[in-house]
Amino acid sequence: MKEFGAIFKKFRKSRGIRLKDVAKAGISTSQLSRFEKGQTDLTITKFMLILDEINMPIDEFMYAVHDFHRDDLNELLSKIRLFVSTHDIDGLKKLLNSQLESEPKREKFHHINTILLKIRLQDLSGESYYTQEDLADLTDYLFSVEYWGYYELLIFANTLDVLNHETLMVLAKEMSRRSDFYKEIPNNRRMISTMLLNVYITCIEREELIDALYFEKQLNQCFFIETEIYERLVFQYAQNYYQYKKEGNNQSIIEMKKYIGAMKLAGSEHIAKTYEAHLKKLIEENS
Repeated sequence: MKEFGAIFKKFRKSRGIRLKDVAKAGISTSQLSRFEKGQTDLTITKFMLILDEINMPIDEFMYAVHDFHRDDLNELLSKIRLFVSTHDIDGLKKLLNSQLESEPKREKFHHINTILLKIRLQDLSGESYYTQEDLADLTDYLFSVEYWGYYELLIFANTLDVLNHETLMVLAKEMSRRSDFYKEIPNNRRMISTMLLNVYITCIEREELIDALYFEKQLNQCFFIETEIYERLVFQYAQNYYQYKKEGNNQSIIEMKKYIGAMKLAGSEHIAKTYEAHLKKLIEENS
């Protein structure tokens, strides 16, 4: 916790808060001073209390601890999205090789992250990278976690399209129960919505329309706020996709084109291109 103390001191002083003001949290000024100098550690209870005294959320503090970089999974996903959006197969292959050669900090999570990368590379390149054993390890991990947090939601949302339908349904429905404790956290609530969107679209792709309808009802309960423009547009696109699959109505195609246009207006060019390719493939398959 040596660097924790120095970082805490930096934020405390930047807010103009004195040691004796933080001491109100039930820790002596001398102990707090030693903590800031890296001479002693604090219990997690006391640490959370002093963070509260300087009005700093734990995730913001940990972001600073990691030199203002996101966690390993978010860093990896950011790179994956870039390579996928630009169809850079070689870049994604180099990223996989780098991941395989890197020294894992936490072996279990490093393995799960690598499986995710293999899945996305296989989807982009059409070449074989992940194995059935990889999928078994992935699903075993997700089933083993009693309460899903942000990490599990991210992993599931970015790998669910390769799971068999029975596994997908069990995990998606269990997700709501296992992540219920965290739904009030804004990032997690938005991640749950994204995951539901992905499941909804995957069910439509597989023509499992009854299951798709179940998740549409779940999404209607999410109540996307006005700033969640991306989620709203994708949901409306997906609803028309559902109608097209169900009724073969060409009006749904027109509406899907409108929502792709709205994505472009919102500045989401890469996302719009993804759905343009999706719609083009859909039209070709049904022409």
